[in-house]
Amino acid sequence: MAATPAAVPELRAFARQTVSRWSKGERAIEALALIVTELVTNAYQHSGSSHVTVYLFCDERTVGVQVSDKGSWREPGQETPDDDEDLHGRGLQLVEAYAEAVQIQQTSAGTHVTVTVSTDTRSGDRPGCLRAVPQAWERSHVAAE
Repeated sequence: MAATPAAVPELRAFARQTVSRWSKGERAIEALALIVTELVTNAYQHSGSSHVTVYLFCDERTVGVQVSDKGSWREPGQETPDDDEDLHGRGLQLVEAYAEAVQIQQTSAGTHVTVTVSTDTRSGDRPGCLRAVPQAWERSHVAAE
């Protein structure tokens, strides 16, 4: 979807709804919601990409997300004079605090950040990992067909 501020709450809601449907536990829901918030925010604020892609996945013991953009990240030290270190710059630290694993792949074609989180193994039924598509993506692709 378009890498704009509006993408953040929409993709956060998508992550919450999807992980909830997968019955992976409240901890996993909250962790993925926070992680998606931070990574999508980074994509629209720092990458220069016009679009951001969120892909959710799971297995028996983990849930994960890959957030991708086609931009190029600012190197440390390229912040604008208005950047306030007290308010910004802690997103990846938060992601790492909730994650079991974080992989960042930066290329000339963009950035892919893949994060996995352990699930609550006491969360009851596990209907499996079902296909999930953000509503905005579904609307735009249905309208285009």
